Amino acid sequence: MKTAWARSTSSRDGMMDACFCRIVILLFYFFGQSVNAQTGGGIASSYAAEPRTIGINYGRIANNLPSPDEAVQLIQQLKVGRVKIFDSDPTVLSALANTGLEVVSAVPNEGIATIASNFSAAEQWVKQNVLSYYPATKIVGIMVGNELFSYPALNTTTWPQLMPALNYLHQSLVNHNLSLAIKLSTAVALDALATSYPPSTGSFRPDIAIPYMQPLLKFLSSTGSYFYVNAYPYFAWSSDPTQIPLDYALFGANTPGVVDGGLAYYSLLDAQLDAVNAAMGQVGYGGVRLAISESGWPTAGDPTEMGCNLANAANYNRRLVRQILSTSSAGTPKRPGVFIPAFVFSLFNEDLKPGPGTERHWGLLYPNGTAVYSIDMTGQMTDTQYAPLSSTPVITTSAPPPASFANQQPPSTSSSGSNGTWCVSKSSVSSVALQAALDYACGAGATNCVPIQTGGACFKPNTLAAHASYAFNSYWQSYKSIGGSCDFGGAATITTTNPSYGNCVYNAN
Repeated sequence: MKTAWARSTSSRDGMMDACFCRIVILLFYFFGQSVNAQTGGGIASSYAAEPRTIGINYGRIANNLPSPDEAVQLIQQLKVGRVKIFDSDPTVLSALANTGLEVVSAVPNEGIATIASNFSAAEQWVKQNVLSYYPATKIVGIMVGNELFSYPALNTTTWPQLMPALNYLHQSLVNHNLSLAIKLSTAVALDALATSYPPSTGSFRPDIAIPYMQPLLKFLSSTGSYFYVNAYPYFAWSSDPTQIPLDYALFGANTPGVVDGGLAYYSLLDAQLDAVNAAMGQVGYGGVRLAISESGWPTAGDPTEMGCNLANAANYNRRLVRQILSTSSAGTPKRPGVFIPAFVFSLFNEDLKPGPGTERHWGLLYPNGTAVYSIDMTGQMTDTQYAPLSSTPVITTSAPPPASFANQQPPSTSSSGSNGTWCVSKSSVSSVALQAALDYACGAGATNCVPIQTGGACFKPNTLAAHASYAFNSYWQSYKSIGGSCDFGGAATITTTNPSYGNCVYNAN
């Protein structure tokens, strides 16, 4: 199958005058598209026509999931055409080989610094994580980071490294003749917007609009890639359910939720996406196309979390798929008729995700492979063709897992390298860089930083280096099995000497 997000090259012609004509036409074409994108005009036509298929996010923060080979079989049974992962795990990329599924892999946030440091690092990453699998594994995109701009602590470290990383990776793909087949981008949450209502007033936050969003969008425009957004109407609705009608959040409104400049919005997702479209236009790149990197609705949550039930989740995701794949109502009111690649979140319920109960209940499937609710991922079935589902709130009954997923056994008294490896802070790193890395590790969600707070088992010695070591190790041990690295912007290193002491336990699992 032809790569979905790449423009095919023109055929060769033996006649000199025909070649010359083609060159002139191409120069005119790309110049025109560049001007159009930079002036915030309509949708640039330099994007290839994509197959109308839905994607799925395959996350793996759990201890009870099927093997990647089994998971890929389940993905194929869902009849989706694309799968997005959050790293470049070898077992997953290998399992996706020769399936025909289009794959969007990723550079995790903590891996950006290394790639941004020099071209050789980017080239090595491409060789290891792309060339080792492509084309058997049909990689069509690489996400460089996820929701970076949602972490203010990274504003002096990782944020400035995004564009160097993208540029180095792009140059590597160009060198290997893969820049047309594999597109680079990053996934941005909607908190990147300063304003979103009404949609036409959408704008990026002042701290990121010009220094980060503008160069990012320039890069996406010049390479024909998408601006990926993690869009969740659930969070907007649940934060203000008295003002936002539930039907409006669930694609079920009979009257517009908002009328903006003559454009009527019948779904909250459309309004969110057009706010992003407006924000892109504000910085001069309204022609860049949108893709939805994550969207979904939870089936269960804590008692304080509203709207978590099977009926709402099923209605949202079923209707999302139908809208994305529709040939008559594709796009948004501001950008009608434009196909928006989208990835439903997510494939499985992931039992080790920290945070409120909803975090562990976004999946279409239970870990044993059975469906949480029925859903046609081809978008053919209508609401009335499904059996009714309960709208009774589903309350999580089990306590959230420990944030660090740490082994609570006492540490070994031996410090021999045969007992494991740990991730600790480097002594040569500046306090500014170390603090930023510590803020990142503790803000990443899966890191248990309670032991280094006042009164905690690892609070003393009360030094930045000691606290950073504990946080780095907690994060790395949680995520290393799914691609997490012990780097933290160059602030961390691996040791074979057990740093545990007294009652302060450094997990080595």
